[in-house]
Amino acid sequence: MTVILEAVHAVKPLTNTAFDRWVDLYGEIVVPAMARSGYGLLGGFKRTGGPMNEDVLLARFENLAAVEAASDALRRDPGMAKLRERMEGLTIQETVNIGTAVPYATDARLEKQLAAKPDASRQYMQAVLGLVSGGQPKAFELVGKLADWAEGAGALNLTTAYESRFGRRGVLTDIWLMPNGIRSFDYRPGDPLAEIIAPLREVAPDESSYYLNPLPYSPLQ
Repeated sequence: MTVILEAVHAVKPLTNTAFDRWVDLYGEIVVPAMARSGYGLLGGFKRTGGPMNEDVLLARFENLAAVEAASDALRRDPGMAKLRERMEGLTIQETVNIGTAVPYATDARLEKQLAAKPDASRQYMQAVLGLVSGGQPKAFELVGKLADWAEGAGALNLTTAYESRFGRRGVLTDIWLMPNGIRSFDYRPGDPLAEIIAPLREVAPDESSYYLNPLPYSPLQ
């Protein structure tokens, strides 16, 4: 059972200088400490959309016991004390979501993007879907079909996807690579792929999306 840990850090004050400093500290101190503690770092991104000055961290574990062991080890790592000493002037609020990988989020899809060595950082998108009670099987089937279609069309490449296991239940998060970058926001009438989207909205009536740009220490670039 692959477990995905998602951590969102809200950085204050809301300035580029503060965010840059946080990114530098995280890459210098926290990322090596996570490696020592057993975190399988997948990605670190600046998130655009919604509140300002947020980053998103994704890490992979074999099971929930591995998450607990790595979290305990990270708290004891001497690097975290060093981080606290250098945080003057910064306020960080962390929100953690722990989820399990869903059936269409295959290892092959994730490993393909991890293995890529692009000349420049690529654009990703985070889609967060709210599912109705009992709607998971149908949602998984339909988003899996959507992922197959999008990859075949060269529009989007699914990187990973996970359903929250704690806190608010019925939350499905998809991480997509946007190989062509952000598309135009021009109004486009019509409902492409209605045969997938219409039934998907019956089981996933709510959706929010954010754009993710890889940070220097992110394995996913």
